[in-house]
Amino acid sequence: MYSAPATPSILLVDDRPENLAALRVILADERYHLVTAASGREALVKVLSGDFAVILLDVRLPDIHGFEVASLVKRRERSRHTPILFLTAATDDVSAIHAAYAAGGVDYLPKPLDPDVVRAKVAVFVELYRRGEQLKEQAELLRQAEQRRRDVEVEELRRAAQARYQSLADSIPQCVFTATLDGSVTYVSARWLDYTGLAPEVLLGWGWQAAVHPNDLSPFVDQVRGAVASGEPFQGECRLRSAQGVYRWHLCQALPERDAEGRVVGWLGSFTDIDDGKRHEEERIHLLSRERAARVEAEAAVRRSELLAEASSSFSVSLDEGSVAAALARLAADRICTWCVLDLRNDGAARRVAAAHRRREAAPLVERLAPQDLLGGEGGRGAVLRRGRPDMRVECSPRDVAEALGLGDPGVIEELGASSYLCVPLAARGHVLGTLSLVWVEPEERFEPPDVAVTLDIAQRAALCLENARLLRLTREAVQVREEFVSVASHELRTPLSALTLQIQGLIRAIRRAGGALPAEQTLARLSQADRQIDRLSQLIDTLLDVTRIDSGEIELRLEEVNLCDVVREVAARLGPEMQRSGCSLELDLPERVLGLWDRLRIEQVVTNLFTNAIKYGCNKPIRIRIAVDGHAAVLEVVDQGIGIAEEHLGRIFERFERAVPTSSYGGLGVGLYVVDQILRAHGGTIRVESAPGQGASFHVALPLPRGAGSPEPAGDRRDASPTGPAG
Repeated sequence: MYSAPATPSILLVDDRPENLAALRVILADERYHLVTAASGREALVKVLSGDFAVILLDVRLPDIHGFEVASLVKRRERSRHTPILFLTAATDDVSAIHAAYAAGGVDYLPKPLDPDVVRAKVAVFVELYRRGEQLKEQAELLRQAEQRRRDVEVEELRRAAQARYQSLADSIPQCVFTATLDGSVTYVSARWLDYTGLAPEVLLGWGWQAAVHPNDLSPFVDQVRGAVASGEPFQGECRLRSAQGVYRWHLCQALPERDAEGRVVGWLGSFTDIDDGKRHEEERIHLLSRERAARVEAEAAVRRSELLAEASSSFSVSLDEGSVAAALARLAADRICTWCVLDLRNDGAARRVAAAHRRREAAPLVERLAPQDLLGGEGGRGAVLRRGRPDMRVECSPRDVAEALGLGDPGVIEELGASSYLCVPLAARGHVLGTLSLVWVEPEERFEPPDVAVTLDIAQRAALCLENARLLRLTREAVQVREEFVSVASHELRTPLSALTLQIQGLIRAIRRAGGALPAEQTLARLSQADRQIDRLSQLIDTLLDVTRIDSGEIELRLEEVNLCDVVREVAARLGPEMQRSGCSLELDLPERVLGLWDRLRIEQVVTNLFTNAIKYGCNKPIRIRIAVDGHAAVLEVVDQGIGIAEEHLGRIFERFERAVPTSSYGGLGVGLYVVDQILRAHGGTIRVESAPGQGASFHVALPLPRGAGSPEPAGDRRDASPTGPAG
């Protein structure tokens, strides 16, 4: 059964109302729905608002020509098949008729209109319209029937596919699930239930979170919600708890399901067990990392060996300390850092002996840092010098480096630049000889722990070379000192021996001339002169023996109660003739007694050596000797007004074979003060000197007193001699 088509509409278009009225009368029929338009524009509006079985269109309209209206109607897809009957009075104009057909008209009606012709033609087109509508309705019914059949087939196929999908999902090892648009799970496969041991109702919705490891839950859920919000495919990893309570890594992959318009309507996903693969991958990465680390370490070891070989080659070129220091600084600047400085110990302090920069044009700037004497310093270089441990600052400023290097003004360092700092000790045979300070300027360069190890190796090799160079220098100096000493000793020993020989030979000749009857006075005088030379020779030999005993640690003390004032008086009396020959006067400022437990002969030797030095270097000048008690020490001062001692010699005159004056001007072995210092050390005492060139010398000796010893016993007159002559 087909429903009857609706009453067809007919559009009447004419600018004259009387023509429209005539058409209404002609086509008056309840089977028609007549619609009128008085202009082309109105006609187009009517066409846009409804469908028409036929259009009766006047050719001549005031606003738009009838042919143009027809052309516009035909361009519209919905009205392109609507038949148009033109109304025209120009029936004899063939070109107009052709234009009407060209504009899309199916026929024309001449004016004045013939009612029967109009009704007949309109009836034909209305009938055609009705039949067309019936055909459309029948086609729609057929389409709907076919759609219902297809829907049934699709539903059957969907159910079959779903059954196959569920069978497939249950048969694969992955945990398969489906979810709604918002991510709520609607289905889980049997594998989910078997693996987790949880009931389906627990896993549906968002209940599946109960199986996720607590540490993975929050980030994993955030990833899921992010994918749901964006509609993009999802992939993430998390650990799922098995029915046995063991967590294993799974890879979750989910794809959005989209409708025909591309909108997300649900999600299809799975969890794949990747625990074994992940562990194998971690092991592989670990092995690769170890292999890479081993390769890097091997390459570093090769570079390190090459660097150490280069260092050894550079350091072995010369045994001069300055050359070794310069080679070390140059090597460090070329291979390890941007610029560096080298400091060495020097008489208890330090001295910057070398500096180098990687860029040769910066050499004048870095050379402003060396050579120069340095203070001890609390941190940085000073701490490394004291403790013998490296100091590394991965990141630092020029001011930090200036402080570490002990520079008050950081201006030079700011010009050079600094971003990373390393200071290592130069240690050899258990002693820290100095420090090597290295600085990177480039921001991308940094010192790291491996750099410390390599630099320490190089520094140790350099330190051994520096120590060997120092020992060689000391050996050469010792050989030179020994040769000078042998020369001086030979001269000193030969002088009294030659005088003694001359005295004996002269005595023999005198006896022969006197026929063997030389007067006793002459014989005794000559023998007395010979005895003095023998005594001088014995003193020289005893001094050499003392040096030998001191060097071998065999010096022995025979302690007894000694009055230091008596020792000074006896030595002054014994050396009185020598003072008279040198033209020196003696002033003694002594108490009656200052008693201590000392070796009398050794203390006498100390006083003699100091007294003899004062006579030798203070010729024709007064000498003053004073004794006092300062706390628990007896203080002996020997002051002359002789040639004095230059400041640079004050620190070494108490060393063996050291002299402050040339041997050509003053005789002696150069061991007198050394023996004095060692004897005083053996007693627990000290000696110091104050002097300046041309202002004499003042030697201050301190000897420990026994506990409970009181003040010196005063004498009625402390002056034992007048300032014009020695004490008798």
